[in-house]
Amino acid sequence: MKFGLMTQLQMPRPWHATAEREAFWNSIDQGAAAEQAGFRYFWITEQHFYSEIGHSSAPDLVLAALSQRTKTLRLGFAVILMPCHNPFYVAERVATVDILSNGRVEFGAGRGTSSYVVEGLGFDPKLGREVGREAMEAVLGMFEHERFPGYKGKHFDLPARHVVPRPIQQPHPPLWVAASNFETYEYAGLQGVGVIGVTRNTPAETKPAIEAYRRSIRSGDRSKYVGKFANEHVGAFAIACLDEEDRRGRELACAAARWYYGDNDAEVNKYRFGSANEGGKQIADKIAKRSNDELIEDAMAIGGKADTVCRQIEKWAEAGVDQFIFMLQAGHLTHEQVMRSIEIIGEKVIPRFPD
Repeated sequence: MKFGLMTQLQMPRPWHATAEREAFWNSIDQGAAAEQAGFRYFWITEQHFYSEIGHSSAPDLVLAALSQRTKTLRLGFAVILMPCHNPFYVAERVATVDILSNGRVEFGAGRGTSSYVVEGLGFDPKLGREVGREAMEAVLGMFEHERFPGYKGKHFDLPARHVVPRPIQQPHPPLWVAASNFETYEYAGLQGVGVIGVTRNTPAETKPAIEAYRRSIRSGDRSKYVGKFANEHVGAFAIACLDEEDRRGRELACAAARWYYGDNDAEVNKYRFGSANEGGKQIADKIAKRSNDELIEDAMAIGGKADTVCRQIEKWAEAGVDQFIFMLQAGHLTHEQVMRSIEIIGEKVIPRFPD
């Protein structure tokens, strides 16, 4: 089991004058502390227009800054909204962060499941999958060829150019997709890419999808892989908080999870999960019908003292997850609470799970 840290730069109101800049500065401190604690990955999502919920609209800049504070931490895009960007821009930004980090980038790509975001950026969400596929084909062609030969598809007609800079990792950084529904797992396996899921379902519910992923990536047609090599990894991210006092850690984690999954007053919250397989109401109801103890027992919110959290991670390991990703900066959890959680994970959780 490897361990990761994820952020969306959440900023619940009320805000003070320097709240936004502190959220960014704190995320860099948290990433640096995670490396020291033994975390292997740092992931940041791409969010647009989601005031309070996610201020991470320029993930490449955050990763570039963190690259200068770390030496070994893998820096992950989770994920770039491929239909919303010119492929040249994507290739240039991923390669730039790979250079600044000396070859530590993880390239997560997705189509964007929120119409509110995709339409706001001027794109048709109904075309997301096919536009995203063409964009990825073009970007990987830019990574493969010193002089990109050009790309012509239904949605892109890109000229031949020297695309610079070029990534350190050749033929390309490891590829990932985000799984907002169970069907994506098998699809990711057929594509030969890593998959990042979420713990809003139980380990038992998620296990069949992970098994389908393993079967498809191991028995699929390698000539149909998106990239040049298979990246067989399953990650899952969870809202979490650790504390020396078990009950306090449980309550803090569950409160953050409830806020994240919809129990909040953010103006744009209603748009977040609208086009996923489960709509926002279904997701919120699934969390709301469980007590805090049930959320912990079902390993959907990760919280408590280290022993409790280790037992939860064991359930996800048994389901087939090989990277457990803590989302500690969520809801109303403070920077101090995040840093303390990172410290406890480094001291008492990571040593219990061989890499």
